[in-house]
Parts: sequence; C-alpha cells; structure tokens
Amino acid sequence: MESWELERNLRNSSMDYSLKVTRYLYGVARTPCPNCPFKNEDPPVPLIEKTKKCFQRCKFKIIIWIPSPEQLHLYEQVRPPEKKKEDIELAINEGKITLIEESLRES
Repeated sequence: MESWELERNLRNSSMDYSLKVTRYLYGVARTPCPNCPFKNEDPPVPLIEKTKKCFQRCKFKIIIWIPSPEQLHLYEQVRPPEKKKEDIELAINEGKITLIEESLRES
C-alpha cells in the first residue's frame, strides 16, 4: 500500500490514535505506543479516553495528518497550544500541510 493510501485509510478510520500512529510508524497497530511513558498506567481506560489522554499529554509530536475529523476535533479541544505548534511544524516539515488543509475541508 502506498503511503498516501495508508494515510487516507487511517484518516478515514475511527480507530484509536495510538493504533493509527503505531500502524503508520511501525507497520503494526498496537496500543500503547512502544515508547509511551504512560503504558503501565492502571486502570486501563476506554479507547476514546485513551485518544483524549494521548492528545492531552503525549510528549511526542502528534502526527496530525492521520486523525479522523472527529479525532481532529478532540485534538483541537485538548492539545496544549505549545504542543500544537510543534505538531504543525512536524506536518510542515513532512510536507503534509496540504493534506491537513484537505482533511479540514472534508469535515
């Protein structure tokens, strides 16, 4: 599968962000991410709450071109502003800013 097809499929999927990002980065969907500092957290939480927590406190950059429109809306609500700036810079550096604009227009 071409990378743009994978990105489009992930964007159209409602699966948890951590599943999407690990599929995108490592080729295998798993949660939590291998380097997640919160992976041993107890108790486990529902996936939608997991996505929210990822967006709120993940110390890594969020790959903002793969969340679904609903996830992107949640991201906009909960991601700290300083982290959003880093995420956008990553998208610009990766040449994904056009895809983000197209995704926003689709929703």
